[in-house]
Amino acid sequence: MNRRLNVSFSPSAYATLEKLAGEKGKSMSEVLRDAIALEKWMTDATKGGRKILVEHPDGKVRELITR
Repeated sequence: MNRRLNVSFSPSAYATLEKLAGEKGKSMSEVLRDAIALEKWMTDATKGGRKILVEHPDGKVRELITR
């Protein structure tokens, strides 16, 4: 069963959400669901001291700091 949630955003956060939804061709609700899934994945991935790394097109690798 789906649940409804009423959320307040700052103007800049709302604008960012709106922009992301437009760029991805998704609804704002879909973008928020994706963000929640990504947050859960990052939380699970960094348990036990594991790191998330980002590789740039030039081959340089940097650690993504999540907290």
